[in-house]
Amino acid sequence: MNIDEKALRLIIREEMKAVLKEVGLHDDDAGNDVRDLRSLITDWRGMKNIVWQTVARAGTVFVLGLLMLGAWSKLNGGDGPE
Repeated sequence: MNIDEKALRLIIREEMKAVLKEVGLHDDDAGNDVRDLRSLITDWRGMKNIVWQTVARAGTVFVLGLLMLGAWSKLNGGDGPE
């Protein structure tokens, strides 16, 4: 089967339109939708970084708190009741 370039371009164009319609990006607002999706992905990545930073900071504060508790008990005669 031999298809000329013009017919092939037409077939590809129609298939692309069908695919865009299937995913909901076939109307005039498609450009805004794609920008919104990119913004959402960027915000999600930023949020993931912030969450991991917060977890690391909380872990650090917890460990430092344990160290401070140990130091406090040693300085206040943490040998137990006399």
